[in-house]
Amino acid sequence: MSENKQFAYAWRAGLLSAGLLSLSLLVGLAGPASAKPALSGCDAFIEKLRRDASEMQVEFSHSLIVSRARSDESAFDITTKAEVDATLTCRGDEFLRLESRVVEPTSARGATSFERFNAAALRAALGWDAGHASEMVRSLNNDVREYLAASKQRGDVYVAGKTEEHLPGAVDLGLIFTETDRAFIIVGRGK
Repeated sequence: MSENKQFAYAWRAGLLSAGLLSLSLLVGLAGPASAKPALSGCDAFIEKLRRDASEMQVEFSHSLIVSRARSDESAFDITTKAEVDATLTCRGDEFLRLESRVVEPTSARGATSFERFNAAALRAALGWDAGHASEMVRSLNNDVREYLAASKQRGDVYVAGKTEEHLPGAVDLGLIFTETDRAFIIVGRGK
């Protein structure tokens, strides 16, 4: 191979390496900021959830936590007129965790209310539109029902169906069905 061809290959390889390095730096700098979801602060979440789930008459009250450990977290008990209860945990105005629950066996109305509450919580926490939030809840519910049926069929000691979704910005969603209750969980980046 002549020196000119070797120089041309080396020059192209150098350009390609420099281009890939530049691209990876650009993606690295822009990636986390663009991937971060619009996770609401606690005050905004409370206001949006009250509005989006108003037909359930959502009420918030401060939980009293007795502990020897010092904590800067606040917990809110959430009650509804629709068989769904929840707990919201915040640090200042930072959303840390929401866990909604319904007791099994639940009525068809209770199951529907649970799904509607969870969709409203996704809209309030992540700023999603109603269709996106409802589709996510439906998808998680379908997966968990299958896992619960498989758990029963296998004869597991602890019969449960569980699934989770990991969203950009270190936000996680989880759904678990057991024979005694159902729980939906949103965990923010601070937890």
